[in-house]
Amino acid sequence: MTKIEQFKIKLAERNLENFADPPDDPLGELSDFELGLRKFCYEWDSKVIFQVGETRFNVFLDPDICMLLEDRFNEQIRELEQGKTIRLDFAESYWLIIKLVPVGNEIKCYLREFGYSTEEKLVMLNRQEVLDELKRFLTELMDLAVNLGYISLEDKDEFIKPAFSKLQVV
Repeated sequence: MTKIEQFKIKLAERNLENFADPPDDPLGELSDFELGLRKFCYEWDSKVIFQVGETRFNVFLDPDICMLLEDRFNEQIRELEQGKTIRLDFAESYWLIIKLVPVGNEIKCYLREFGYSTEEKLVMLNRQEVLDELKRFLTELMDLAVNLGYISLEDKDEFIKPAFSKLQVV
């Protein structure tokens, strides 16, 4: 029998050292929501701790989670729930790819670092636990962005809606 491991995401302490330039939109191409989300990730930059089985790693709101949010994270949660494979890339702080492959009530989680090695670590996870943790983290981030005034409640609700909509698998 395969051992089912834990999957946790935790927003941790603020990162007060930010070496990147603050986000701006000189051409006016971003919506208020998009710019607000970027400003939130930059100005409220925090460490984010991922635990996948025995593997723990840290990324940051800016740029890692900001890039994840802009790369359809809300929709990827729904796709995972529908039984589709998703991939979360952390190319900036940790150089890691997480591939989540649903198989029945479990998820095969492949961890692979960027670089010359092609080695992957396989961790078996509980499917519902992963979905619940991804949704909880998304909601926690968006609630914080609303509470701090970076995005509107309406934009938050619209953004997280795909992660919580129950669509039929075709």
